[in-house]
Amino acid sequence: MARPNDHLGDLVEVGRTVEVISYCDEWVTAIDAVLDGTLVYANSSAYDITSTTGAWVCIYIDSAGAPTNVRVLAQFSHNGTTWWDFEEGLWASMFWEDADTAAGIHKTYLLPCGGQDLLRFGTVATGTGQGAEFAVRVLFRPFRGAYGMAHA
Repeated sequence: MARPNDHLGDLVEVGRTVEVISYCDEWVTAIDAVLDGTLVYANSSAYDITSTTGAWVCIYIDSAGAPTNVRVLAQFSHNGTTWWDFEEGLWASMFWEDADTAAGIHKTYLLPCGGQDLLRFGTVATGTGQGAEFAVRVLFRPFRGAYGMAHA
C-alpha cells in the first residue's frame, strides 16, 4: 500500500509511529488546519530527523473574523512522548495577530536540527470561534549539509 510521502523512508516505532526523513526533494506538509474555536490547536506527525542537520520551513497563515493571535512551534523529542519547544532566535517569538495575517502571510525560516531525534510542529490560536479563525499551513524540507545546499 502506498503512503503519502513514501519517498521519505520507512515507518518505524519510537514510542509511536513516525516518518523517517534523511532529506527529500519535496516539501512535506506538516500542518494544514483551520483553527476555528472548535479546533484551537494542531500538532503534526512526528518525524525522525536523526540524519538531518536542518530544515527549511514555510509558514502560511490567513485569518478571518478578527481572531486574537496564533503561534507556530517547532518541537523536538528524544522519545516521542516528551516534547520540547524550540525557542532559539526567531522561533522564540512565532506569534502573529489578526492584523498581521488578515491578507495572508507567507514566511520562510531556517530550523537547525543537528543532534535531534524527532521533530514535530504545532500551532495554537486564541480568540477563535463564531466566525473568527486562522488557517495555518506549515511545510518543511529537511536537509543534510550547510543550509540545504548538499544532500551528502
